[in-house]
Amino acid sequence: MDTAGAGKSGGGFVNSGVSTYSFSADTAKGSFTHIVVYTKSSLVEQTTPAAVALADSAASASSVAWTDKDLDSAQIGGDTTWTLAADETYVSNYYIYLATDTAGAGKSGGGNVNSGVNTYPFSADTAKASFTHIVVYTKSSLVEQTTPAAVALGDSAASASSLAFADKDLDSVQIGGDTT
Repeated sequence: MDTAGAGKSGGGFVNSGVSTYSFSADTAKGSFTHIVVYTKSSLVEQTTPAAVALADSAASASSVAWTDKDLDSAQIGGDTTWTLAADETYVSNYYIYLATDTAGAGKSGGGNVNSGVNTYPFSADTAKASFTHIVVYTKSSLVEQTTPAAVALGDSAASASSLAFADKDLDSVQIGGDTT
């Protein structure tokens, strides 16, 4: 569609006196380049519309990073970091989830932070369950984006083993010595 409305499609109607029309979230842009507005009387629709160029905003986090600092097997904890969207004009929040793939399937848990913030802490002892990724979505005042940035979810595990202790303090009810 151009500024004259050639190839117009979709859209909707508003009553006289109303100056806002809202497109629902995730409306396909297709090959359209402009939004045009026609006035209409009881007789006929005007032939030359008002027009504005169609701007399609995109804002995504990138370079998501994660290091597990919870050393228990099947539990995670630590900070997730990312590079902020290059243009945060319409970003109100970043939403962070655990997911079962890079596209955000089975997303759960996590939380959100305001725009301008690029760190989210997962609490120690968070169950890893079947999650394989951490995903980060941007959200505007209208909707959460549909395609996240992602990082593989590693699970660090470490524990001591084969411990030995020899009590070299020879007093009753007191101990002393090396643990190896």
